[in-house]
Amino acid sequence: AFALREHLWHQRDIDGKLAVIRYLPPGSKLGAPPDGTTSRDWGAPASILYQTGPSATLSINTDVSVQAAWLKKHAPDYLLTYPSNLDAILRYCREHRVRIESLREIRTISEIVTPALRALCDEVLGVPIVDVYSANDLGYIAVQCPDCHQYHIQSESLLCEVLDDAGKPCRPGATGRIVGTGLHNYAMPLLRYEIGDYAVSGETGLCRRGLPAISSILGRSRNMLTMPDGQKRWPSFLAWREIAPIAQWQIIQETRERLTAKIVPQRPLDGADEERLTQSIAENYGFRFDIQYEYLNEIRGHENGKFEEFISQVE
Repeated sequence: AFALREHLWHQRDIDGKLAVIRYLPPGSKLGAPPDGTTSRDWGAPASILYQTGPSATLSINTDVSVQAAWLKKHAPDYLLTYPSNLDAILRYCREHRVRIESLREIRTISEIVTPALRALCDEVLGVPIVDVYSANDLGYIAVQCPDCHQYHIQSESLLCEVLDDAGKPCRPGATGRIVGTGLHNYAMPLLRYEIGDYAVSGETGLCRRGLPAISSILGRSRNMLTMPDGQKRWPSFLAWREIAPIAQWQIIQETRERLTAKIVPQRPLDGADEERLTQSIAENYGFRFDIQYEYLNEIRGHENGKFEEFISQVE
């Protein structure tokens, strides 16, 4: 029901073509590169009630150049993928001047969508990103609104609270922990279940939909930077690509004072590049972390295809 609601909210043309680039189980023949697989419809739930257009599926482990060529070949109206994979596609398309004129909208799942990614998508492909916030334990949690652009909590399925450190509801604009109570988990009830995510509480009444809202999803607790004094902050390394030619990075916080920066460079970086990167973090956070740089040809995500740019190992 919520999947169909999301289609209807955004007034998608279900006669159009859907492309899906996502994680597929190892050994699965579905979506095998370079051709992927095709279907005559979008699959459940849309195809249960409607006669839809065709779809095509490709494994997210496919090289980004092959993904771009595959999208160009299939010319889909809609693309469903993960934000980190979309970022790679967008940067490849910008560098190689690839346009996918057929695209009307990109749908994202599983990871955090940043304002920078939305801006990049608009710059490169000229289409919007529509995000869905869900969890394996609770299903659909919130769906992005086409009018107020917040995430509306799907309250017919769960009670979702954004709570501060004292366990009190956050005011609109404040950051807190996501706590969910599923209303349809009959086999295993989950009461005020803390899933480990943080979000910014939204405002109700900004659009005609009466559902409560989340302003933005920030990530999991393990994605927070711990300062030497124990304070936690949301890290941002968006300016790194402006400082040095970096294709991909991942930061691991090992202690309160030490970080490991895994980097896929577009050209070999020298000591001056590393110093500028280190100094940018020092200026941003007021502390000069000890950063060890590790250079790789590729940084793989988790087995399920998800990718995290920052992971803290600090308790």
